[in-house]
Amino acid sequence: MRVSVSNYLTNQQIEEIVDKVIKKVWERVVAFGLVLVFAFVLVSLELNKAKADEVNTITPQEFVETVVAVPGKAKDFAQSEWQKTKEYQAESWADMKAQFISTKEKITNLFVKK
Repeated sequence: MRVSVSNYLTNQQIEEIVDKVIKKVWERVVAFGLVLVFAFVLVSLELNKAKADEVNTITPQEFVETVVAVPGKAKDFAQSEWQKTKEYQAESWADMKAQFISTKEKITNLFVKK
């Protein structure tokens, strides 16, 4: 049985076919990606619209109460921070004192004959 050469594809023909297939696949991948991006943008816009539709009204009385409460809250915050700072400093000084005593004993022991 004799096979004719015309039944086989050349390397160039194979490369052209592969290039066409790859191009078609990438076109579909890009199209699918664009659909996903469009869907994401659409959902994001709808969610933001839902947030914008929420109405949060503040009465003048609530506004005044909030403004009046600010100095008290600031004072309480400052006092609690001041107290935390004093406690931290007391702990730090006690730790530093213990370390100093330990270091002093180690140094004096260097010069003591045994």
